[in-house]
Amino acid sequence: MGIDVIEEKNLNDIITYALDYPKMVLAESKSLDIASNLEDFAYGIYIGYICGVFFDGFLQRNKRYLDFEESSDFHSIILKRTPEIRLKIKTHLHIK
Repeated sequence: MGIDVIEEKNLNDIITYALDYPKMVLAESKSLDIASNLEDFAYGIYIGYICGVFFDGFLQRNKRYLDFEESSDFHSIILKRTPEIRLKIKTHLHIK
């Protein structure tokens, strides 16, 4: 069945909130001395934050974990918003 409209809105709200307040999510990226690609590391932190907040809320609201179709929808939404997330990371970290 996939993610319903309410859960999709919740996920998009979480992504938007994370993008509106990048310092909350990316403060750790700047404080650590990352030898590899800082943008990729920051993207991982963003996705981890979004996943954690969404999965926790989903579990509390539905008293169950995502099924396969819902998980697929979740990843599809994240992939659609990846360019927007990466652009915010570049802007916040002053990467060209």
